[in-house]
Amino acid sequence: MKYPFQKHFLVCTGPRCSDPDRGEERGEQIQGDLKHRNKKLGRKPLVRVCSVSCLDLCDHGPNMIVDGTVYSHLTRDLARAVYEGVMEDGPMREDLELDVREFLAGTSAAAKK
Repeated sequence: MKYPFQKHFLVCTGPRCSDPDRGEERGEQIQGDLKHRNKKLGRKPLVRVCSVSCLDLCDHGPNMIVDGTVYSHLTRDLARAVYEGVMEDGPMREDLELDVREFLAGTSAAAKK
């Protein structure tokens, strides 16, 4: 059986992305807001908004991955803009994608090639 969802939004809720010092702009709040919006729009049967414990991109957070693309330095509003772009409710937000030069310069545990 093929997994029945069309899109997956993976929101980091690890310790650094969800640092309480970020207030309402931390990963767990971002994930909760997007999950609520997704359900409100009736997309729950087709789209999943999931939390992940760590994406190993801590230098750039809060982070979210959609279809293999990393979006970084997110706030709740910016994450909503990414969601809208991916779901074709608004413009794509390529400007929020993690820049490869920034990634390579960071100290994350993710493999660098």
